[in-house]
Amino acid sequence: MSNETNSPTPNLRTAPLPTERTLRMRKNLPFQAVRFAAFNLRILRMVVKGHH
Repeated sequence: MSNETNSPTPNLRTAPLPTERTLRMRKNLPFQAVRFAAFNLRILRMVVKGHH
């Protein structure tokens, strides 16, 4: 029995790898907290704007 499926397998060998700076920023908790707060404020603004 083979493992064939109808969907093609993506070629991940050509996908770009994150840089050292990107990896550091992903692990930086203060940076992530600021991004989290900014995202939540953006969503809150959209919700408030939607309720006339």
